[in-house]
Amino acid sequence: MLIVGTDEAAVEADLVGGRICCPNCETGLRPWGHATEREVRLADRAERRRPRRSICRACAVTHVLVPEDTLLRRRDGVEVIGAALVAKAQHQGHRKIATALGRVASTVRGWLRRFAVRAGAIREHFTRWAYALAPSQDQRWAGASAFCDAVEAIGVAGVVAVRRFGPRSPWLLASVLTAGRLLANTSSPFPPPA
Repeated sequence: MLIVGTDEAAVEADLVGGRICCPNCETGLRPWGHATEREVRLADRAERRRPRRSICRACAVTHVLVPEDTLLRRRDGVEVIGAALVAKAQHQGHRKIATALGRVASTVRGWLRRFAVRAGAIREHFTRWAYALAPSQDQRWAGASAFCDAVEAIGVAGVVAVRRFGPRSPWLLASVLTAGRLLANTSSPFPPPA
């Protein structure tokens, strides 16, 4: 899986032009069909999507190109999940959050639990990215909880990225900087700052 932009036409043009590179060997990828169609529930609508597949010319590894507004193996968009995480950091319960977002309580509870399990690693990862993007960044967290600190670290990295690169949602950035693995069920690490 490889995280790409949300503009399908631009992604397709980059893929055909060989401008999307294999994360393993950095060779240009080429089109290789599509993945299974699925529904993605964004904040304001649901969409049917059939992600593009690609193959590396050199190592023959295939990659599904996942838009940055989603996370791996999650049906809901990253903005929706991010709203739930912020609400939890503000001490709201999962049932209240689920009602506000129009989602099933057990789904929201699953997001919150998975994030809580990985909160320390998430905080460290985004703190490193904030420093990599702006070495003068000196953020200290109050330490209210590991969960709150992790959400704040994502926000700080988002603010630093906006200052450097221009407007962008911190949750889209979170998807990109974790290669879509923000709430991954596997032990695969996040990609390190370049």
